[in-house]
Amino acid sequence: MTKIFDPQVLLTNNVFAQKVYNSSLTKWSRYKTREVMVGDVGIGGNNPVRIQSMTTTDTMNTIATVEQSIRMIEAGCELVRITAPSLKEAQNLEVIKKELKARGYNTPLIADIHFTPNAAELAARLIEKVRVNPVTMLTEKDLK
Repeated sequence: MTKIFDPQVLLTNNVFAQKVYNSSLTKWSRYKTREVMVGDVGIGGNNPVRIQSMTTTDTMNTIATVEQSIRMIEAGCELVRITAPSLKEAQNLEVIKKELKARGYNTPLIADIHFTPNAAELAARLIEKVRVNPVTMLTEKDLK
């Protein structure tokens, strides 16, 4: 039986592993991608590389999360990631977004979600983007 993360299988079955991203060891180049909008911020395409960071506060502590987000934005972050491990945190993203707007900040927010598809769906209705790791959305039933 083959292991799920067997590197040999990943290299032979992964189409992307066969693409050359940069043929030089001394010069950088970017892989051409299509543009995706997160709020009013373009990612990919001809846009510059975007600066993002993730808060380390408890998402239910609205003021601490807003204040840390503001510090990140003022330091240059163009996108702010906030963890939302359950529905209650996902719901609080709306309050955080409203508080940031009330303070004059319109930086797009990204919900970072693992293991809770219902929280991802709720967050998608409230803020600009949801980041999920698809593997963490699988259940025991999905793996059989």
